[in-house]
Amino acid sequence: MEKEKPSKLVQFFGGKTSYYMIGLVILSALAIYLLNTVSFIFRPVLVIITTVLPPMIFALLLYYLLNPIVNFLNKKGVSRTIGIVLTYVIILGFLFFGGARLVPVIQEQTQDLIKEFPKYMDDFQQAIRNILDATPFAASSDQALNSLDKLTKEGLNYLVNNWQDGAKGLGTIFSAVSSTAITLFTGPIIAFFLIQSPHKLYNAVIEMIPPRFRKDSSTLINIANQQLGAFLKGQVIASLLLGVIYWVVFLLLGLQFATVIAFAAGILSIIPYIGSFLAFLPGLFIAFQDSSFMVVKFVIAWFVVQLLHGDLVVPRVMGDRLKIHPITILVVLLVMGDLRGLVGVIFGIPIYSMIKLLVVFTFRKFKQRYNKYFSDEGAYRNTGFSEDDY
Repeated sequence: MEKEKPSKLVQFFGGKTSYYMIGLVILSALAIYLLNTVSFIFRPVLVIITTVLPPMIFALLLYYLLNPIVNFLNKKGVSRTIGIVLTYVIILGFLFFGGARLVPVIQEQTQDLIKEFPKYMDDFQQAIRNILDATPFAASSDQALNSLDKLTKEGLNYLVNNWQDGAKGLGTIFSAVSSTAITLFTGPIIAFFLIQSPHKLYNAVIEMIPPRFRKDSSTLINIANQQLGAFLKGQVIASLLLGVIYWVVFLLLGLQFATVIAFAAGILSIIPYIGSFLAFLPGLFIAFQDSSFMVVKFVIAWFVVQLLHGDLVVPRVMGDRLKIHPITILVVLLVMGDLRGLVGVIFGIPIYSMIKLLVVFTFRKFKQRYNKYFSDEGAYRNTGFSEDDY
């Protein structure tokens, strides 16, 4: 009696009989159930990851920023260790002397802006109301502005009445401050060893991977390194340049609180699209306090700088390594912001790019396996995966 040949579907999933598929489904369901039942075992692992992750991210950021400088010095005959020390000393000196001059200005302007901001908002609303009073939408505009004013006052009253509850969270605040201090202290130390021996960690990881999977793993690591480096390094440099450009432009315009607005614009631009808009509104309120001509100058200058920055600075600093559509970026920011808050908004794009990398790799492996068993019914194209075609 001729033995029944296993179906292509069973072969596709690595089995020889139909019972293999039934067993695979049962074992998968059982594994999910058991993992859900003993999920508490993984909580210490989660705590370790969340504790180690911030210093590692900061160390990677320093690595991508400083490694090109150390490589340049190394080519000039300076050892990597001395090159790292020199770079750290120069950066610390710049932060110390630059901060000694800049921090007091930012602090003073921030305190004055916080004190005057409610008045600026009221004046801005009144200016909008005066403009709309001359239009047929006067009644509806008054209602909308009154509702907005009511919501703002209710929010401020809520903060005032419940500040005692916020005091109960001093432990959380202390924890956040201590975590930040630990990150700022340990991040440069980790980065020092990463820059000193950049291939040590890579070789150690590759050695732990079974030889059969090392080629694919090496490709994934190289692409991830390329994309993370391009994004993190580019985003920081682009944000610094944007802040400096805005600072010079606002000083030339004579805008009040120019330093703090430019500083906020540079920092917040780390969040794509949304960040710059958050800094635009306070600047607009401040410009309204000066004159209508200042508002016009401010708006024109803001969008001209944004246009030049987006068309000239960003492509040269960051390139187009991530290849993510703007709509996708906005969706990722909304989802990650809801899931992980500010951390999700800041790191949502690189996290998404790494997930996308794994998904594309997995799907191309799926296509290769599909073509192996079902190519006679039509084959997938573009099944390769390398640094050149990704």
